Amino acid sequence: MKLNLSYKNIHIGAIATFYIIALLLRLISLLVVNKYPSIETNYPLQVSAALATGLGPAIGALVAMLIFKRKTEYTLLGKSAWKSIATIVIPCIVFGFIGGWDLGLTCFFAFAYGLLEEFGWRGFLQYELKKLPVWQYVLIITVMWFLWHLDLTQRSVLPFFLLLLFASWGIGKVVSETHSLLLCAAFHGVMNFSKRDLFSDTTFTVAFVCVIVFWIVMWYFVGTSPTQQSREE
Repeated sequence: MKLNLSYKNIHIGAIATFYIIALLLRLISLLVVNKYPSIETNYPLQVSAALATGLGPAIGALVAMLIFKRKTEYTLLGKSAWKSIATIVIPCIVFGFIGGWDLGLTCFFAFAYGLLEEFGWRGFLQYELKKLPVWQYVLIITVMWFLWHLDLTQRSVLPFFLLLLFASWGIGKVVSETHSLLLCAAFHGVMNFSKRDLFSDTTFTVAFVCVIVFWIVMWYFVGTSPTQQSREE
């Protein structure tokens, strides 16, 4: 009975609108990249194509929220404006310091891309599904996120699915406790950022670990923790 009541609260029309738009824009971006392979070798065009891909979930969420008058409690700054801003600014400075302007800028673009996706997957979709048991909404988001990528023939399917499953649970827990989409964007972005064959550099690896530790300490040990705040509320 509880399961049925939970699903009755889900707005299927809003979710379907979000997902169709996200899929269509993802498909268009892949077709453009396949038609113009030179994009992959041109850094400004590569960044533009990546950001355009991330726009799918963001635009889908905005359209669905506008048409169906849906709202979300998950915001850019969440429960702490200064922590959310520091979450983005400090890593960009750190990586810019150890790798130069290009690495710092790449880090920033990775976060920007992460924010576009996270506004859709967490800011909209998870909030729409949040009344379901955690394992159910995590699995639903994982499957939708997995299929949204479309270019699955170019990936190791099972490891990629498991990665998205872990990310859906982990980033989902982060947004539930902090309400900060910037923090979600940071975790999402740093995963993409770390794929750039940088772990062979010891300095980068140390900085990467320090950034993750910095986020955890700042959000969970500096001031009132998000979990304590949610209990007080």
